[in-house]
Amino acid sequence: MQTPIMITPELISAKCPVRPSFGHKGTFGRALICAGTPGMGGAAYMAAASALRSGAGLVYVLTESDLLSPLMTLCPQAIGLAYMAPTRAVVPMVKTNSAVVNSSYINWFSDQLPEKNSCLIGPGIPPSSEKLGIMIRLAAKNSRHLVLDAGALTYLANDPDAMNEVSLRISRGLAPAVLTPHRGEFARLIPGFSEKKMHLASAFAEEKGITLVLKSNETNIFTSDGKWYSNRCDNSGMAKGGSGDVLAGLLTGLLAQGMSEEDASICAVGIHSMAGELCAADHGRRAMLPTMLWDYYETCFKELKWEEGMQK
Repeated sequence: MQTPIMITPELISAKCPVRPSFGHKGTFGRALICAGTPGMGGAAYMAAASALRSGAGLVYVLTESDLLSPLMTLCPQAIGLAYMAPTRAVVPMVKTNSAVVNSSYINWFSDQLPEKNSCLIGPGIPPSSEKLGIMIRLAAKNSRHLVLDAGALTYLANDPDAMNEVSLRISRGLAPAVLTPHRGEFARLIPGFSEKKMHLASAFAEEKGITLVLKSNETNIFTSDGKWYSNRCDNSGMAKGGSGDVLAGLLTGLLAQGMSEEDASICAVGIHSMAGELCAADHGRRAMLPTMLWDYYETCFKELKWEEGMQK
């Protein structure tokens, strides 16, 4: 197996997304974040705030109706969408996995996808949610750029048919999906995986036609065409619930701005890590929180010379 390409500030600087001074909010992309359930509503907030601070023009958050009020209070720049309430009308039914689902919901969610540049599904959504399977299948076929995280990953591990839909994106002329598991989640997708079997991760990305962001203190990125990138970040302050939601939101925001899956994954992982180091320096590894990370994006963008791309 080849040696990984290390993610460095120089590598990230060279991938700066163009940001013309005459652009408007539509120029910089529309991101759709499907996240959050009662008790895990913070995932939706963290992903949305991170996407907004990435530079995305419009961020839509699809979540439970009970979460919209606190979400809009914490993140008023986002556009809130509530899951459509089930209808009791007599309409055709569609079977997905073991659940029978009202087709009106399928039509409603399908309408959310065409004008969005990127879509994130999974943070704060339990894998048992029947909405999750619907969203994964529809987004696999219709979303321009797709990120699957958290509950969506466990769902895929339990539903080979849904995983197959995700794997077919390239053959349908769509960009490969980005999967962002930590190593425990990836072990559900590939039983028997361990740090000493990194070749299995590379083979999985190629076989399934995806971009794989395998998170740990050393995060590895594997592309569908066999590339391998690595970023080491020995920062225990990042080992807190919510750090992955922040990364997923940042990645989704960069995709919305027109970056490729490979470049967006490299830059999101590198900037997330860089922000973590800056945050730890100011607050300490014990006290730092994931919600502090995006406050350091500004410094990261300046140090990476991304602000100099404003006039291109």
